Amino acid sequence: MTSGADYVQDGRPVYIEQLGKIDLNAMYKITTGERMLQNLVVEYEKLADPRLPACCRKSEKLLETCCTIMDLKGVGISKVGSVYGYIKQASAISQNYYPERLGKLYLINAPWGFSGVFSVVKGFLDPVTVEKIHVLGSGYEKELLGQVPKENLPKIFGGSCECKGSCALSDDGPWQDPQWTKPPKWAQTKAPAPAQPPAPGAGAHPEEVRAAARGSQQAVMGP
Repeated sequence: MTSGADYVQDGRPVYIEQLGKIDLNAMYKITTGERMLQNLVVEYEKLADPRLPACCRKSEKLLETCCTIMDLKGVGISKVGSVYGYIKQASAISQNYYPERLGKLYLINAPWGFSGVFSVVKGFLDPVTVEKIHVLGSGYEKELLGQVPKENLPKIFGGSCECKGSCALSDDGPWQDPQWTKPPKWAQTKAPAPAQPPAPGAGAHPEEVRAAARGSQQAVMGP
C-alpha cells in the first residue's frame, strides 16, 4: 500500500492510499488486519503532532483536519470484499477516535458497483462522517484540483508533483522543514531514571539506624 502526504489549498495535509496496488488477502497472510489498522492509527497520531502544528505555523492559522484520498484503481470484483472490510474499519476508527481530524475523504477510481457496496458501509457511519466522504469514478480530477493545488497533487492523479524518489515515499510538507516543525511531544518523553540502590538503613526501624550509627562511631573511634 503506497501512501504519502502533502498539503491542500488552505494548508492542510493530504494523505493518499492506493488500495488497488495491493492484494489485501495476500497481505493478511504475512500480517494481520489489526496491524494494518495500527499503522493507520500511527499516521493519525503523526497528523496530530508534528504535521498539523507545522502546517499551522506556516499558514499562520488554526488547522485541525486533513484531506484523505483513497485510490481504488485496480480493485476488481475479487478484491471488493476485502477492501470494503478495510474501508469500513478505517472509517470507524476515523469517526470514533479522530472525528475532528477528517476534513474530506475522496474514494477515487471507484469500480462499477462500488457505490452500491459503499451504501452498506454508510449504514455503520455517523451522518456527519458520511457527508465528508465523496465516492468518485475516473472523472475525479476537476474535483481534486479544486481541493489540492496542482503542484502538490501527484502527477498520476492529474497534478504536476513529481517528488524525488516518488511522491508515495516523500512525506513532503512543512513538518519536514526545520523552520516550521518542532519535535513531537511523544518523541520528547524522557526515559525513567535508573533505580537507585536503597540508602543504608532504608526501611529499618529508627532505633536500629541509631544503633548502627553508634556502632559505626565506636568502630571508628575505638573503645
